[in-house]
Amino acid sequence: MDVEALLRAALREAGYGPDAIGSALPRIMRILQAEDVRIEAGRALSRKEREYVRVQLEMGVDVSEIVAGLKR
Repeated sequence: MDVEALLRAALREAGYGPDAIGSALPRIMRILQAEDVRIEAGRALSRKEREYVRVQLEMGVDVSEIVAGLKR
């Protein structure tokens, strides 16, 4: 089971309806991906870097590509 399916099932089990899950799940996934970027970078990110990561995730850029961009 992938992370999104697991979160969807957990939210449904917690009593959230399809509308709440549909609106919250994309943001939850971006938060988890941003944390993946921080972990892969191996350090805390500056405010400017966090903003860069947020924009890149909203555009659909892959975590590994974002990390590569931070290391340039």
